[in-house]
Amino acid sequence: MLKKLSLLDLHAPIQNRIHEGTHLQCLDDIPKDEPAPFCYLEFVGSTPRNTKTMFVHEYLVHVHILSEPGSSVPHYKNIQSVDEALTEYIKLPEGYELWGQTESGLISNYEEPETKERHAVLAFVFKVSYGFKVKI
Repeated sequence: MLKKLSLLDLHAPIQNRIHEGTHLQCLDDIPKDEPAPFCYLEFVGSTPRNTKTMFVHEYLVHVHILSEPGSSVPHYKNIQSVDEALTEYIKLPEGYELWGQTESGLISNYEEPETKERHAVLAFVFKVSYGFKVKI
């Protein structure tokens, strides 16, 4: 049976790649007073992108990056470190092939009104193949 990749099975490899490639924590559950810097993932969309021969699914993921208040230089370094970490392909579970991993740009970059922390959102698209089409 063909089964597309679950969000949980995609979340872990992205999180691992960020842990390995940056100094940032990529959190699942953010404690109320968690000090910056850290990041977290948000799954925004999931769309079938089948080809003539393969079953492919495209996932749109936003990486939220929070940096400490003050100078914007450390914040931009945090953004750059996540961007660079995700230039290396993530490792998917067996049975799934990564057919594309691209950055879609900086979606937003602002200062949190209450805490004065800097908050950026980077968008990434992951295309995952989960089987070939066969004529019977």
